[in-house]
Amino acid sequence: MESYKIKIKEIYISKKDFIIISQDGSKYISNIKKGSVDFKIINENNMELPLNYIENGDNVKIYGNKIEKNNIIIKKIIIKNKYVFNSESSEDLDIYIN
Repeated sequence: MESYKIKIKEIYISKKDFIIISQDGSKYISNIKKGSVDFKIINENNMELPLNYIENGDNVKIYGNKIEKNNIIIKKIIIKNKYVFNSESSEDLDIYIN
């Protein structure tokens, strides 16, 4: 399995396939079976994420197997953390202050 750092140009979803096209024109492909893709999406903290976290323009690292010159079967996608959530809310802070 090889790794590829890419910037996503376009994402296509059909009944049978999930396809990412990179800026250089390479295709990253996964079959869709029973409404699910056959790869994991994780962030930098190794937390599994849903498919809707991937967007056009994202820089990602894809692990996969090359099947042709510019076609790669996706096995795993790693995305950078887009949001950082603070575990302490202002409501929790009020409890300790009062």
